[in-house]
Amino acid sequence: MTERSPLRWGAVAAGVLVLQALVLAAVAFPAPHNGGDNTAYLALAHSLLEGTGYTELWDPQRPLHTKYPPGYPLVLAFLMALGATTWGAFKTSSAVAMALATVVVYAWASRRVGAVGAGAVALLLILAAGWQDASRWILSEPWFLLWTFVAFWGAEHALGDGGFRPGRDRNGGAPERAAPSPVTMGWLVVGGVGALMAFGVRSAGLPVVLAFGLVLLAARRFRSAAVFGGAAAVVLGSWFFLGRRGVEGAYQDEFWLVNPYDPELGSVGVAGLLGRVWVNVEIYVGRVLPGEWWGGTGASGWALWGLGALMVALAMWGWASRLRRAPGVPEFFAPLYAGMILLWPEVWSGERFLLPLLPLVLVYAGTVLGGVVREFGRVGGWDADRVARVRPVILAVAVTVLAAPATGETLRSMELASSCRVAVARTGDAFVCHGGGFVEFRDAAAWMSVNLPADAVALSRKPRILYALGGPPGRTFPFTRDPDLFLAEADAVGARYLLFDWVDGVAFRFLPEVLSARPGAFCFVAGWGADPPEPGTDLLGILPPELRVEGESDVIPRCPDGWAREPLLQVEPEGVQVPLLVNSAGGRQSSPPSP
Repeated sequence: MTERSPLRWGAVAAGVLVLQALVLAAVAFPAPHNGGDNTAYLALAHSLLEGTGYTELWDPQRPLHTKYPPGYPLVLAFLMALGATTWGAFKTSSAVAMALATVVVYAWASRRVGAVGAGAVALLLILAAGWQDASRWILSEPWFLLWTFVAFWGAEHALGDGGFRPGRDRNGGAPERAAPSPVTMGWLVVGGVGALMAFGVRSAGLPVVLAFGLVLLAARRFRSAAVFGGAAAVVLGSWFFLGRRGVEGAYQDEFWLVNPYDPELGSVGVAGLLGRVWVNVEIYVGRVLPGEWWGGTGASGWALWGLGALMVALAMWGWASRLRRAPGVPEFFAPLYAGMILLWPEVWSGERFLLPLLPLVLVYAGTVLGGVVREFGRVGGWDADRVARVRPVILAVAVTVLAAPATGETLRSMELASSCRVAVARTGDAFVCHGGGFVEFRDAAAWMSVNLPADAVALSRKPRILYALGGPPGRTFPFTRDPDLFLAEADAVGARYLLFDWVDGVAFRFLPEVLSARPGAFCFVAGWGADPPEPGTDLLGILPPELRVEGESDVIPRCPDGWAREPLLQVEPEGVQVPLLVNSAGGRQSSPPSP
């Protein structure tokens, strides 16, 4: 157990909280994220608040949602009930959760490496690019990190700093038979609730639940393990049972695809999984992990690989040492979680998934560095005082190697965020910081909210964002280049509109071939952005089967009357509020388009 001074602990904890708050405030980026997960969480929260159940409001069939556990949407629903309607309000809640997560990480780490060492870990996390990025968006990562490390922290207190020798007490004898004290039981409850809440906000929290249960069993806390197992069975069983009732499959359905964004590539087998692991190792070790601190240095790939490999090697050494000596929840969690993200499709790999491992890597690697200095001093005949003087110097140098370049990148992020905040304050438009493609998407959604029929259904690249921005419900257009398959799926969901957008390059990968093969199956409704021949964002009509023509022309005609309101209404796009929350009715006319 690391000796701690309460005064020093509190002073460093307060410093961590203040520094984290200042950095997060400085890097706060007011523009909405262009990923669909953000608006999916908002729509799910809105559904819960409106009493329509845990349903996908953006889908025309409004199926039960079975991908994201409802923990985070419940947080957002609570904020909505308090009156939150702006992008900034929900982003602020993410920043607050991230600041709390940093303090809890510090509290956990201080029990292993002391207040000063934990302060160094917290500093490196505050400067890490992914740690900052998670605070800017409406995503579940901050809450997942918070509850995960609450689980670690609770177990550390209850089980003696998270450490025990399996089957032996801390004095090396037989397991203690005495009933746990109320304080110990209190910390076990804190840790258990943290583990279950981690799963409640992200299904990736399953390794936290498994690790907590395994530690209780290894520590021979059989009664506590039984109680926790029963609670976990209720929580996990309820969610998995709910998942079986859903229309859309959960993550495991996409897990076996070579590329979830290109189903035509087929499924992956056992050999493919091994190849996927290697690719993910290259991504995480050679780019994502070192990029957290060296991402803005312009370092070569070999330099990043060297730093990443060194950090991983030290961390694995530290993990193995702790596993042999005094395993806790993190020691069981690390291989379970790492194995999960290495098996995940590589197109999803990125810093979001690595965040829970960053504190563990830093603590394990720092512990090994300190041990190496002690061992070197012993071999070199150093006395204890010399080792005590040299050890913090070596650790300070290691921290500086990561912190110095990360500080420069943080300052650049602050400058970029500041310029965006100035632009938003000047224009009153949170989207002004985005590129033209996403702004056009927002403008198209606003136009569709008042000029399309109330029962309109649209295919687009980002149906969840489209719906949150006031557009009609719909689905992602089929990732296929086969026009017959494309039209069959559109007809199956009753989609009569297709938004050809430029929020990313996916639409351009599939839609041109479909449109060029069957131009007579579509018609033009409206467009935004650049004038022809420059590409812009176009809204197309999908003609019903009886009106589709074959081979008469390679030009998509303008849609007949009835596909949009006449006369067309002008709309001013919402700048800072979430349209879904301020105009739930959507404003679309009630009559369907005339075929």
